[in-house]
Amino acid sequence: MGRDIGSPEKVIASLGPFVTGNSYDPEELLEASVEKLGDQTYYKYTLETPYALTGTHNLAKATAKGSTVVLFVASANDKQWPASEKILRTMLDSFQL
Repeated sequence: MGRDIGSPEKVIASLGPFVTGNSYDPEELLEASVEKLGDQTYYKYTLETPYALTGTHNLAKATAKGSTVVLFVASANDKQWPASEKILRTMLDSFQL
């Protein structure tokens, strides 16, 4: 059974370091959205993270299953982003429990 785990901003504030590999600054968040698929709630994010260990561009999607939060992250650097953005967004959209 999916459940709400907080506001999108609260969720990314707690998960941000897992997305970037080091730190999270709220100014890095470009987009946030919430979607429900069946009884599962998903939180989707687009971040621009110049200081992230994972890359300058990060896409993330999180959901909760029971007491576990599952996080899917796709990252690219500035050189990779133009060619890979569409593929990474498709991967992110396909993630579901």
